[in-house]
Amino acid sequence: MKLAPALLGLLLPIVGASAAPHAPDEILSAVQTRLETGRSLDELIDALVDLPSKDLNKIEEEVEKAWGHIHTQYLSAFEKEAKDQNSGQFRQENKKLVRQLRDNFHNVRKLGEGPMKDAIKKTSSPALNQLRELLLPKPSRILDIGGPKLKQQRSLAFGLAKFRDGIREANVATGEEDSEAILFDGEKKIAGGLSGIDRDGLRIMADNRQVAAKTELPEAERLGIEELNTMRLLLNLNALRLDPKLCEAGRGHSQDMKEHNFFSHTSPIPGKNSPSARASKAGTSGGGENIYMGSKSPKAANKGWFYSPGHHKNMFNAGYKRVGLGNYRSHWTQMFGR
Repeated sequence: MKLAPALLGLLLPIVGASAAPHAPDEILSAVQTRLETGRSLDELIDALVDLPSKDLNKIEEEVEKAWGHIHTQYLSAFEKEAKDQNSGQFRQENKKLVRQLRDNFHNVRKLGEGPMKDAIKKTSSPALNQLRELLLPKPSRILDIGGPKLKQQRSLAFGLAKFRDGIREANVATGEEDSEAILFDGEKKIAGGLSGIDRDGLRIMADNRQVAAKTELPEAERLGIEELNTMRLLLNLNALRLDPKLCEAGRGHSQDMKEHNFFSHTSPIPGKNSPSARASKAGTSGGGENIYMGSKSPKAANKGWFYSPGHHKNMFNAGYKRVGLGNYRSHWTQMFGR
């Protein structure tokens, strides 16, 4: 791998032709060569711990100069590529495909439960996965479309990041820093900024996180609600507001099913016979309900409901405005309100 001309020599201080080689210069030269060729830097990083502080300081000074330029240049190139992929003809083609995928998904929901079950697997699930790629672009997709030049810049930036972390760890006076995390976070932020889903829906999801924190909602329940809302937004449906009281009602029903050994929307517990009765008892209102058992994972519950026609229709009902999710061990109850 050859570096772009503008990046050559960034690591090396200018050393006269007759100058005797010193350890810092030799290490910097080796780093330069290995970055150019894509070879491992592990051996050089391991050697840093044996260097005196003055040598570590000299190496770090040169690395910092290079890092400031290289990581900024890479993230700028990544951002430009991401924006190019979200503009012009490329953008128009994506918008057309998004409309078609959403139509395909919603047409399946109009089918009877018999044909719908097979169509969810063949049409709905692939459509949702493709919408996720188009509307929630991951850095890996941007890189794949960006081609070899962008990948080359990334390899250089991450290679230098690894060495930078190594020199900062070895040089105790400086302290550690996760340079690779800086690059990962930068990529995620840029990709996230290109999200094609509804901004009002994203604000509702942000509000839901605050409600969850304020009410100390179990994290598994919050994540399950957030996953459902992400799917709804991808499909151009409204995000549902988190109703903690519906979560309470659902959690109680999940516990009742486990402790009283039944699995049904109809409960033998006095005052909790129906979903609406359970919601009312918790101080709210609701009617639609999904139940699941068999895993402690909210993803497993959402997946089970997604592939079940009746539950699927509840999940993607455009008339609902509120949602609650209640978990007890491997039992889950998802409740909806208008």
